[in-house]
Amino acid sequence: MSAIIIGGNECMGRTYRDLCAKYNITARAIPLKKGSFANQLGNPDYIFVCMDTVSHPLVISAQKEARKHGAQLVKLRRGSASALERELIRVTAQA
Repeated sequence: MSAIIIGGNECMGRTYRDLCAKYNITARAIPLKKGSFANQLGNPDYIFVCMDTVSHPLVISAQKEARKHGAQLVKLRRGSASALERELIRVTAQA
């Protein structure tokens, strides 16, 4: 499985990737606050969006891209490692 993490803290990118690897998910962190990321997505299974650090138009864009690629959109209220891990546990339990 693969995932894209949009938003969050730039310094946390490595932590996000390590957490996802713990649950056998290949991840890429994109620390955008606003702008376009459509050409950076690829074909992920999950798109995680850190809601506290991204703009509203970026969230709408992420929803459109998730629908287009057939990926599951997961919204994180905070960009913390514990919030990501909580959602990773939920997502992997469903799979």
